[in-house]
Parts: sequence; structure tokens; C-alpha cells
Amino acid sequence: MLLLSLLMACAETPPTATQAAPAAELRTEAVVSAAWRAEEEIAGSLEPIASVQLGFSVPGRMEALLVKRGDAVTAGQALARLDSRIAAAQLAQAKAALSGAEAQLAAGEAGFKRLKSLHEGGGVSDQQLQDVEAAVAAGRAGVEQAEAAVRLASANYSYHTLTAPIDGVITLGPDNAGTVIGAGMPLFVIEDLSALQLKGSASESSVWLTPGLTGTVSVGFGVEAPATVVRVLPSLDMATRRLPVELRVDAPPAGMRAHAFARAQVTAGEDQLVWSVPEEAVVARPDFCVWRATEGQAERVPVTVVKREGGRALLLGALKEGDQVVLDPPADLGEG
Repeated sequence: MLLLSLLMACAETPPTATQAAPAAELRTEAVVSAAWRAEEEIAGSLEPIASVQLGFSVPGRMEALLVKRGDAVTAGQALARLDSRIAAAQLAQAKAALSGAEAQLAAGEAGFKRLKSLHEGGGVSDQQLQDVEAAVAAGRAGVEQAEAAVRLASANYSYHTLTAPIDGVITLGPDNAGTVIGAGMPLFVIEDLSALQLKGSASESSVWLTPGLTGTVSVGFGVEAPATVVRVLPSLDMATRRLPVELRVDAPPAGMRAHAFARAQVTAGEDQLVWSVPEEAVVARPDFCVWRATEGQAERVPVTVVKREGGRALLLGALKEGDQVVLDPPADLGEG
């Protein structure tokens, strides 16, 4: 009898180590509802609404510096001038050549009219008339060429005066005139500070962020201003896996300066019903989900994590209050 008992005991198959535990044997906790207002802190740098870097298109010696750093300028205002004596002489020469070409053309056209009248009376041969007509056509081409030379010389002359393309403030510029300037050398920076834009990023889960939402931007000690979300890029930053966001601050107050570090608080406005569960109930395989236990069975429920706080996660998903979710679900847990 003892041997038979031992043989029967050896014949029993023990449970394997990889067999999934039934949902009924796992730790669970009930889902509870909570009110959540979408809110995100966005940190970044405050930048001018527009900024341009300027330099001369032609080389030369700076003859006159007309503005200094900190000056407010308007679009079209002259900032500096190069020595333009050679360019002015070239322009005058081109204009004189144009006047000569126009005079020659006028004389040629008058002569052609006289010859044409004589030709009609038989006093001038066809060949003579054709030669004069060809000379008039060449005169017209000469005028067009002279006009192009004037336009070229005029453009070159205009390049010796640097003007502001936008309204703004000079934030970078030379101290004195007299310096020899190379073509394309950066000389001035003009920034439009009538509005600022905060370029920052939000967490990947901030799917609710859209242009038009409002918030508050703050810098330093208590300097705040209202702001509006103007751009939410459709893809994440590859390095940080965060969502690039831009906000605009119109008429920034004193103390809120360009290039300062700033923070913005943005809210969606209305409270929303979400589900609160312990953080250990949320897994990512590869997307976020929880496992719901129902009558000894486990069911995978996809969720969106909107906030983590105090050891709990706030979720959006197909759950309801009172659902039992599995805590620390094993990796081999499957549905059923």
C-alpha cells in the first residue's frame, strides 16, 4: 500500500512555473471616478515675434551710422550708409548714356519719317529706306540697353543704404562708422517686441492641447501675462519625445523680455470625468492599458494616462466605477 501510494504520488503532474495565474488569484482594486481639468506646464524661451539680421549687399566703407542699439525703427528707415561716390558716378554715367541713346533714336525716327515721305514720291530707293529703318531699330535696342544699365546702376547705388525691413528695436549694431564692411557681413539685428512667443514643449500625453487655448506665462518674480496657444506641431521632438508647442503673448508687460526663460500654464477649461487607479495597475505593452478582472477572467482595456499624482494614475478609457483592475499584473497574463 505504501509503495502504491508513492507511485501514485510520483505519477501526479505538478503545475508548471509558466502557467498564468487565474485572475481570481491576483490582487485587484476598484476603479473610482475623479474630476480632472486638463492642465499642462510648458517651459521654454520667450522669443520676439519677428527677428531679422541685416548686412549690406555690397562691400564698402561705412560713411554714416544713423541708429544705435536700443533705438526703435520703422520699416523703410535708413540705418547706415556706405561711401557711395563711385556708385553715384556710375549711375550718372548710365543716365547720360541713356539720354544720348534716346537723342539718337529721336533723330533716327525723324529721319526715317522724312525718307519715308520721299520714298512714296520715288525720291528714295527701297534699300535706302530699309537701311534707315534698320538703324532706327538698332537705336531702339540701344535705348533699351541703356535703360537696363540705368536700372543696374540705380540698384547698385541703393545697396549703399541699409534700411529696416520691419518695425522693431535695434538689438545688435556697430558702435561707429568708418569701418570697411564686407558684402553680407551681419551688422544689425532688429527684433519686433510688440509680441513675444514662448517656444516650449508639453508631455506626450497632452493630446488635448490645440491652438486657441489660453493660459498664463510667467517669468522672474511675479511677472505674468495672458497667452494663447498658436501652434502645436503634429509630431514629437525625436530627442525628447515631447510635443513642441508655441504660445503668443501680445503687448508683454515691463519685465517680460525676449530670450528670457518662462513657464506657461495652459488649461482646457472644463472639468472632465476620468478614472483613478493605482499606478501599479497601468502597464504599457506597447500601449498603455489596464487589466480588468471579471468573474475570474482577465480583460485588457486600452487607456490614456492623463496625469500621475500621489501614486495614482488618472485615465481615459472604456472603464466604469467599481471595475476591478489587476495590480502588478504578471507579464504572462492573457485574456480569458
